[in-house]
Amino acid sequence: MEKLNHHQWHIFWVTCAVVAFAIVCRLWVLLPLYADSSVRASSQTLILATATREGWLLSGITIDDITDDHIRVLYRSYLRGEDPVTCHNISFTTGKRTSCDDF
Repeated sequence: MEKLNHHQWHIFWVTCAVVAFAIVCRLWVLLPLYADSSVRASSQTLILATATREGWLLSGITIDDITDDHIRVLYRSYLRGEDPVTCHNISFTTGKRTSCDDF
């Protein structure tokens, strides 16, 4: 019984470490949003303007990556059947949307 309990604790801590690693990786990619309020404000404005211009629902937009010159978003359009996901880069300077394949 004691050995089984010890084994369960190992599984628990390994699971916690894997989950923590996944969360830290995601936070690291989105660090500019958390660290810089000007990036956060400009990203919000840019995403809202793009969603309005393209007719996108905000609930379908996921931020994938942020760099100094662009933001990469994934958009899932809600259609009947399987929802297609498209990848887009939006420039901070021009506001122009390009496909991830074109970038």
